[in-house]
Amino acid sequence: MSRTDELRELRESRLRRTVSLCGRAHPFYRRRFREEGIDASCIRTLDVLEKLPLTRKSDFMADPGAFSLDPEAVPELSFEERTLWNVAYTTGTTSGRPSPFFNTTHDQYHIMLQARACNEAEGLRRGDVIANLYPLSPMPTGAFLCAVRSAEILGLPIVSALTGSPHPDYPVRRGLDEAVAVVEVAGATVIWGVPSFVRRFLRRARELDARLDRARMVLTTGEAVSDALREEYADHLRHFGAEDPQVRVRYAATEMQGGLIECRDGALPQNIVPELYFLEVVDPDTGRRMPEGEEGSIAITHLHRRGTVFLRYLIGDLIGLRTEECPDCGRIGERIVQRPRRTGDLVKVKGMLVNPDIVFELLARDRAIREFQLVIRKRDATDPDSMDELIVRLEAAEADRSRLAGEVPEWVQKAVMVTPLVEFAAEGEIHDPMKSVKARRLVDLRKK
Repeated sequence: MSRTDELRELRESRLRRTVSLCGRAHPFYRRRFREEGIDASCIRTLDVLEKLPLTRKSDFMADPGAFSLDPEAVPELSFEERTLWNVAYTTGTTSGRPSPFFNTTHDQYHIMLQARACNEAEGLRRGDVIANLYPLSPMPTGAFLCAVRSAEILGLPIVSALTGSPHPDYPVRRGLDEAVAVVEVAGATVIWGVPSFVRRFLRRARELDARLDRARMVLTTGEAVSDALREEYADHLRHFGAEDPQVRVRYAATEMQGGLIECRDGALPQNIVPELYFLEVVDPDTGRRMPEGEEGSIAITHLHRRGTVFLRYLIGDLIGLRTEECPDCGRIGERIVQRPRRTGDLVKVKGMLVNPDIVFELLARDRAIREFQLVIRKRDATDPDSMDELIVRLEAAEADRSRLAGEVPEWVQKAVMVTPLVEFAAEGEIHDPMKSVKARRLVDLRKK
């Protein structure tokens, strides 16, 4: 039997077990199976899985508790399978609160094994020290927990910068300069965080002439990373002394509790643990599975979870995948062959369909631009029929503003056929990493 056949057999065996548990003990799917007339025992293969309706974020947001298995309904579950270990939080609910994502001990152990497999494939090794630059948020997030789990399972030291918006009642967070200092003293080799904050951190470290002479790798997740930003990361690492700087970018979601990883610089991100979850690309309206390599909505099916469980759950991105052997490391699993983008990212401005990612990549190439943001608005805010305006907001030093004001409109016009206005913002006005995890790159005021 080939490795591909062995993997498929394992996946389908776990799929049958998971669907059976959902039919017996999962409040949401038990109700859905009954309403749709679905016999859980008939879902026996990955191909037949396509017959299940898609699960949407709105389903989860409406009642997150209904997506966890009820251990009392399945008495044969082991102690590890029925015991709650921790809770991560993801997308908001209808009440505005974040949605809890429950992990049992069984889930936690497999998440740790996933972390070890991912980090070993990414190139982490003995002697590394991880700098966790994810902010200390008011609730546990998957990204923060992932960095800590990785250090635990690999037996590596970790220093958490604990940045974030300060709170007078809980003075536990550090400012940016303090974060640079603790990472410097720890002798971190791996800098891990949200791309925009990692960029801000490394730039500030250079301004402070910090000694990050052991730093050799940047590992990011949470936002897209352009080729220009990859090169900027590598340049910072070389500045601090790295002879062979490494950059790894994950495509991740809380629903994965890990993510798709790059086994070398610039490799296609791949599902390193295909035995834990199955990824498919679907038509979001019909649920029909798209041919391999074609773009569609990504859906995840958990194969071996006991806490929060999803079947054909739409993560919210458009993507292209192929299931094949990685030419670099030989692992088998889904690989990204079309760059992920958020649903609805394309916007129409002055009658032209604009891909903001193209503009973002252009702006990221100029090191004089510290932060950037696209704003779309009506020329007359009181008249919904007035002409659209595209504004590029930039944060840059006074000495660079005249040049950028002249060059940026030309760059953007050549790229997307729309000439923007350029506005300059004060430092921290576009994105303050102490207050928000991710930069808000696109603001469409027409929707208001």
